[in-house]
Amino acid sequence: MTIKVTQLHYARAVVDQGSFSRAAAALGVTQPALSTGIAALERVLGGPLFERTTRGAAPTPLGTRLLPHIDRVLAAVDRLVAEARTIGGRGEPLRMGVSPLIHPRLVARAFEAARHGEGAGLVLREDNLARLRAALTHRELDVILTPAVADPQGFRRREIEVEPLRYVGSGLPPDAAGGPPIELAEVASEPQVLVTDECGLTTFVQDLFARGGSELRRYPGAAHSYRNLVEWASLGLGGAILPESRMDAGASTGRPLVEHGRPIRIRYEALWLPGPRAAAVETLLDALLAG
Repeated sequence: MTIKVTQLHYARAVVDQGSFSRAAAALGVTQPALSTGIAALERVLGGPLFERTTRGAAPTPLGTRLLPHIDRVLAAVDRLVAEARTIGGRGEPLRMGVSPLIHPRLVARAFEAARHGEGAGLVLREDNLARLRAALTHRELDVILTPAVADPQGFRRREIEVEPLRYVGSGLPPDAAGGPPIELAEVASEPQVLVTDECGLTTFVQDLFARGGSELRRYPGAAHSYRNLVEWASLGLGGAILPESRMDAGASTGRPLVEHGRPIRIRYEALWLPGPRAAAVETLLDALLAG
């Protein structure tokens, strides 16, 4: 009786996704194939690894104890494949998806990290959050960089950058030089100009007001670019909230946005799936964060 690597991937996916059906969808296999593979693994290991519930699947005590061993085996296999590709000159570039909110500076750092690594570089794809996550789930991408605006169930994650937010008040001239910090509660009195909700910024702003207990007064239209947010705010249509990196040099620097005196920041994270390319993704992220 032998254990197949695919069976270990199946087990890991069920833990990550919380159900057999979601695990099968994430791996691009049928649910019967996944269930059969896990059943074969359980026969070798001597007991059930998962208990099915009305809400999905949860590890049994045996599964909980064996999961760290499964992770170590999969990590070792990933390293084996990555090393073999490097030695054989068959390394393939990592496919990275980025939200439009990710500043080119961060993308440049990723390219630099890949260029000095042992892989074959990066292939970039910019898209909205929904399509990026779908592409990652179907393994059309190896890793995506997005704002941390949702619970990434089933994905591995790592924070890669944090930056403060700036606020451009309604009617502020485009060449204004900014000003003192402004409290989130103060800006709730005027409507907010938002971008179309593709990059994650609008979702972040909505969640920000909801967590702060303030009502978001939303301007009925929507801008298509970060530059337009500032320009529309200068026309008096409403205020605008942007990450510091998205304030154009030479234009309005806005005011630091704070809550109870503390700067409000937006976080960016990398998401990826366990599998053959996970080790290469983690190596890239290590280099990115070290740079």
